[in-house]
Amino acid sequence: MRLFPVLAGFVILCAGGCGGESPADVSGTVLVDGKPLPEGEIVFEAADGSKTPAGGPVKDGHYEVKVFPGAKKVRITASRPPKKPDPMFGYAATEPMIAEEFNVKTTLTADVKPGKNDGVDFNAKAAPQK
Repeated sequence: MRLFPVLAGFVILCAGGCGGESPADVSGTVLVDGKPLPEGEIVFEAADGSKTPAGGPVKDGHYEVKVFPGAKKVRITASRPPKKPDPMFGYAATEPMIAEEFNVKTTLTADVKPGKNDGVDFNAKAAPQK
């Protein structure tokens, strides 16, 4: 019977916000060399790695995602077919469309506030085509 007070205490703590805050709504545009990104992905990662990353699709330069508030590193990815066909896969092969400083070695950041965050826009550069 001693378990009941412990469980009751846990339930009360969780009712007050178990796991912390709720995700914020974040939306904006993604441009690549000044043009809307036709199709890709955007990911928001906690700058300190403390929370699970969140992200979603970018379509026609626009995205809407739910992200926990805080300082974020932002990664944008997209693929395109190479100029020359791959000897093994032909034109089915793809290569990165976005330069590394916007994904693998990102320099993009965002400070996500609780609630709605509209107009969180990013300008990226295309990777040189191979």
